[in-house]
This record gives sequence, C-alpha cells and structure tokens, in this order.
Amino acid sequence: MSDVRIGTPRGITLAGTLHLPAGAAPLDLEVLTTPAHTAQPPKARAEGVVLLAHDFLTDRHGQNGRLDRIGARYREAGLATLSLDFSGLGESDDDVITLAGEAEDLRAASSWLTGLGFTRQMIHANGFGATAALLARPEQVRTAVLVGAIVGPQSILWEEIFSPEQLDELAQHGLTRLVDDNPNSREWNVLSKETLADFSMQEPNRTLADLPWPVLMVHGVLSNELPGTAEATAEGFPLLPDSSQMVHVHAESLDQAQEEVARLSLEWARRRLR
Repeated sequence: MSDVRIGTPRGITLAGTLHLPAGAAPLDLEVLTTPAHTAQPPKARAEGVVLLAHDFLTDRHGQNGRLDRIGARYREAGLATLSLDFSGLGESDDDVITLAGEAEDLRAASSWLTGLGFTRQMIHANGFGATAALLARPEQVRTAVLVGAIVGPQSILWEEIFSPEQLDELAQHGLTRLVDDNPNSREWNVLSKETLADFSMQEPNRTLADLPWPVLMVHGVLSNELPGTAEATAEGFPLLPDSSQMVHVHAESLDQAQEEVARLSLEWARRRLR
C-alpha cells in the first residue's frame, strides 16, 4: 500500500492510496515519478488496475467503507486499485465540489496510472462519482462499473438539506459549506450553485451519448440512490456502446446487495480487462 499525491492541470493535488495485488512486481514511486522517468515510455505492468471513485460528499473509502471492501475483492482477483479523494474532499486539496472538477480529477489520476505502466484500466464508481466518470471519459480507460450513476435531472428540495443561512449564502455569494462527517481531517465541504446544477441538469442524451467504451450500469444497491436514476439509465441505454449492460439488483439486505455488486463487478473486470 502506498499513499500517493497526484497533480491536476488546475493545480489541485489529489490524495489517494495505491494497492498492488499479492505477487505483483513492486513499484518504486519515488523513482518512477521523477522527470527523468516520466519523459520515457514506462514498462507495461502485467496487472490491470481499477480506479475507485467515491460518491457525493464521501471520501476514498466510500460510504461505510464500501469502496474499501470492493477494492479488496478486486485485489484478490489480481488487480491493482487506486482509491482517490476527489478535490475538496478527504485529504485532497481544498476546492469547490463540482462535476467538472471531479471529471478532471479522474482524467489526472488515469494519466498518472498510465505513467506508471498501467495500460489496462477500469473505473469503479458510485453515485456522483459514477456521473463524473461518464463525463471524464479518460482515454486510457477500457471500461467502467458505474453504481447508481445520476444521468437524468433530479428534483431535490435543497431547503431540506441546507439551512436558511446556507441558502442565503448561495444566493448572495454563490458558495456555502457543509460540515464534513467523514472519518478524516477535513472540517468543511464547499459547494456552489454549480454543484446544485450538476444534480438538476443531467440529461441521458448528453451524459450517456458517444461513450468510448462499454459500461456496466448497476442500480438498486446504494442506500442513498436518488429516485428515478434507474429509469433515466434505461431511457438512455440505447445510446451506450454495444455490449454495455444494465442490472437492477434486488436483494433482501444491503450486505447481499454489496455481494452481488462484487460478483457482477469481478465478472465484468475479468471479461473487459483481459
């Protein structure tokens, strides 16, 4: 396991954790990320890698450690994993949380992995992070497992989430902040009017059209999945590349649902990262 720092084009530095599977050749990150090495094409790694992208206002571990658990399953299957704190969250640099920022974060992380020799890349993302993956579309990625992606417009009563004072801040200054309740050192999350628009202005014909690689879209798993997300995915499904799949999980418990996600994800990775 290595804690890593990844730069983005807009100057934000991201925090993450890179895990290699058992038996993988070691990586000397200090050497491989020096200018002398980054100027040369890296030697291709034998194993594929899964870039783990978290949901809205969580961190690299995912809600209730969900991404930690799926990451361990990928590594048992012989894949490396990179879990990432999006900008403005976790241990990454401060930033206003937006879909555009998170999409750039994913492209930067994918490019960083390419520089280490990871040529077979996949994204596994939840919720808002899954939407960011659909917009990011990193060139080096071959496929994605997207759980509870928001691909259609949402009607959210923001007055049930923000206090009157926070709504006033948004109206007057375009920004407000929420207390961060994740188990990390961050105290506040900063949101803007753009953040709110990111939820309300998604359209399947924009979010799903012209995707360069097939995806597995999974719904019915996240306890905080927003209403209508599965219906929006079904509406836009014909726009997705051939061999894409959509699965609606029906389970009696959250643990059973997560186990089904793991089964579906590992099978998808075996087929798509060969």
